[in-house]
Amino acid sequence: MDFAVCADTSGSMTELFFSDRIEDIAMAKSVCAECPVTEPCLNAALSRNEPWGVWGGQIIVNGKIIARKRPRGRPRKHPRPEETVTS
Repeated sequence: MDFAVCADTSGSMTELFFSDRIEDIAMAKSVCAECPVTEPCLNAALSRNEPWGVWGGQIIVNGKIIARKRPRGRPRKHPRPEETVTS
């Protein structure tokens, strides 16, 4: 049976997976990249409607996968070209 890489008994990684810091989120996602249970972890988080955190290598907010974590503060008045949504 495979176990999640983040499931250490000391709980030392918990803050990493529930941090607001972009650096911590990137580190959590890199831990997930090496994990043998990434897909079941993500599916379980989505089925439980987890409110937030990094689950299965994805960022979850309000029970849904988001593309990336927005930085803190006010949004830009004029988004950068790479931030604009195209259809």
